[in-house]
Amino acid sequence: MRAMDAAKRFLAAINRGDGLRDQFIYYMDFEDYKSFPDPFPRTAISIKEVQESIRRYPNPERPQEQFRWDIHGRLLTPAKPSIPGVAVIIIHGGAANEYEFLFTPDGAEKYLDLTETPAETSRVGIAQHIASLGITVLAVSLPGHYSRKPWPPIPARRPEFIIGEITGDKELENRLAVYTFRMCLEAIKLLIERHLPDHKLYMWGHSTGGEYFYLMEQYGLKNRLIGGLGFGTGMPAWLRKQWDLAAADKSPEERAKRFRAVTDLSRRSPEEYVKSGYVGPNQPWGSVERWFELENHRRPQFKPFLQDIEHSAHDVLFDEIRIKSGLPDEELFITFKADLDRLGGKKMLYFVGELDKGHWIEGGKKGLEFRREVYAFQRFAKYADEVRLVVIPRLTHYGHVESYNERLANLMVTGFKEYFQAS
Repeated sequence: MRAMDAAKRFLAAINRGDGLRDQFIYYMDFEDYKSFPDPFPRTAISIKEVQESIRRYPNPERPQEQFRWDIHGRLLTPAKPSIPGVAVIIIHGGAANEYEFLFTPDGAEKYLDLTETPAETSRVGIAQHIASLGITVLAVSLPGHYSRKPWPPIPARRPEFIIGEITGDKELENRLAVYTFRMCLEAIKLLIERHLPDHKLYMWGHSTGGEYFYLMEQYGLKNRLIGGLGFGTGMPAWLRKQWDLAAADKSPEERAKRFRAVTDLSRRSPEEYVKSGYVGPNQPWGSVERWFELENHRRPQFKPFLQDIEHSAHDVLFDEIRIKSGLPDEELFITFKADLDRLGGKKMLYFVGELDKGHWIEGGKKGLEFRREVYAFQRFAKYADEVRLVVIPRLTHYGHVESYNERLANLMVTGFKEYFQAS
């Protein structure tokens, strides 16, 4: 009974506006979240590795050659599609890869048949849950972030821009100088168009991966994007800059200071996870140190500075980057060029954890309108047909791997079935 009531309250909110606050926000009860039902029967899934390569940007050591960039993913296909012809593209955030959506830190590193294993005890990744509900999923690893071997100790790690190859010092520096969103976007686009040519898409970019949704159509994606889907999802950088100027305590110069070594990598640590607010009460693996122990063999734990610079709207470094990269302006900071007019005709359904420091907590002391997701959605609402933001208690920025992650999948797929399809 609780499950059915939870579904009714959620649907009444997103479809009719019942119980919404501040026009588009639904505050979900945690007991409703824990009990939210499957929207479709579970089905078996098949798993396929997919990989493509693009060539982009001249290699200064061999000017006649362009750098090769490999992109990797896992395609999860349901035996019985619940919404035929529709797929979800999942793009990870900083320092992660596709594994974050395939497995959980405390779960087995395997693919399970969720028609035989109860979803609530399986502890598989959210991509497996979504696919088992009948939706095709492509989980993507951006260039450099995937390895077929266990990663070495974090201080020694280097991106595998060509999977299986480790670059030397000079090539690493040259590649990091041109690790642009523009390059990543072209790689994502190729992977999608090669392996899902006939599918309409929802695109969920977690954190830094969130910007691609706003850019894919603008840069020529052939597939139709149905609507905006998010959890802990980034906004376009030009909007992020506006939010920083309105809500942040530091100046643009102060915020950008640690990224002046453009051709470097930031490396994750347990201490940084605590500082960033990534640790919360809904994490069954225990300490943050244990989290790292469980994930270090498959999670890269590094992020190119230039990716952070473009995502975090550090355009005060633009002149330095132009010189270091040698790239024309049209290749740089495309995150500042997202055209929100393309939201017209689309709905948006985003989820955020109440304990997500960056996306929900920061800015709140200045008022609700300065919470990052609220700030963004107030502006999206001027362009999109409809916007809904669902706030879930106890979840952090990493709610998709925390306890009850199968319920987040249920919420998303229910949205596909009842909210997006309603139009």
